[in-house]
Amino acid sequence: MAIRFREGRRAPWSVYWKNPFTGKTEEEPYVTEAEAKKANSLLKHRLKFERESFRPEENVQELDGDTLEACYYLYLKEKRFSKKGLTWSRDSMRVALQMLGNIPIQDISRQHIEALKSTLAASSVKPVTVRSRLSVLRAVLRWCAEKSILDHAPAFPKLPPPHYQHFIPPTPEETAAILACASQHQIRVIILGSQLGIRVGPSELYKLRWEDVDIDRGVIRVTAARKRPDQPWREVPIRESLRQILSDWKGQDKAAGAEYVIHWKGNPVQSTKRSWQTALRRAGITRHIRPYDLRHAFATEAIAAGADVGTVAQIMGNDPQTMLAHYQHVVDARKRAVVEAMPDLPGNVKVAEFLRQKITAENTAF
Repeated sequence: MAIRFREGRRAPWSVYWKNPFTGKTEEEPYVTEAEAKKANSLLKHRLKFERESFRPEENVQELDGDTLEACYYLYLKEKRFSKKGLTWSRDSMRVALQMLGNIPIQDISRQHIEALKSTLAASSVKPVTVRSRLSVLRAVLRWCAEKSILDHAPAFPKLPPPHYQHFIPPTPEETAAILACASQHQIRVIILGSQLGIRVGPSELYKLRWEDVDIDRGVIRVTAARKRPDQPWREVPIRESLRQILSDWKGQDKAAGAEYVIHWKGNPVQSTKRSWQTALRRAGITRHIRPYDLRHAFATEAIAAGADVGTVAQIMGNDPQTMLAHYQHVVDARKRAVVEAMPDLPGNVKVAEFLRQKITAENTAF
């Protein structure tokens, strides 16, 4: 058994061990060294006292049932999703299993999937949710093809475009009002979300640790959300005005033994919705604003101030096309500013005045 560190990966710490039944080396990745060490200890215990737990499961082709429902069960067993991921996957497949669950996997055709798509589209869910649920079914069918349960995955219809709902981010005045009414841990969320553009939630900000904050270099190393497998991590510059604030927070948390930047009484958090709603109420803000909209406020204000869209995208861990799709209203304002900044005609003649004079002269000639 061994623990290894590989720089540049989303989960850089890996635990390696040899399966006592297959003789093959297996690996499990972890985000932090502490998690890897804990897993390593548990594996040592399993190898010594629970050896049978390493015995390989039956080959999927030897298990009973060839329906979509049976194959989906095998898919879940292999993927071993987290509790949250499992709940999401099962909810996404609920209608598909109701309609197609008892059909042999080999008999599922494009027509079946088209019927499912029509049923989902006719329900109350949004197009982006239809797309998401069909994507889960497509992943299951492709997995079946990889495992040779299917000869090949059936042709899939075109998925609905990912038109996400656009939210109006808080203005600087609203952000200041919320900040004045926020609790201590919520203050950190507001500042880091609105000033550095880190994703507010468990995917990035809530799993940020002090070991990821390099105040001397002035950067925060952010482990990217799973939606960006091509970018396992990125460095976000710390504003000069925030360096002392972060240094003070780090000193306070070190003395208290708090490992995470966002925490409640030393414990990491998964959600701050309750304290956020309290802050909104105290600030007298009644319109719908989410904690995640602080990130949108960062992008809006940065682009409006003249920042390059591509650079803002890099800081936020987005691609420029996503930025253009979500912040077109700000980009349009900048385009107008560029056009208005164009110089007048030679001789400092205004275009409108020039045309007016020309029309008057032509009318006089006749």
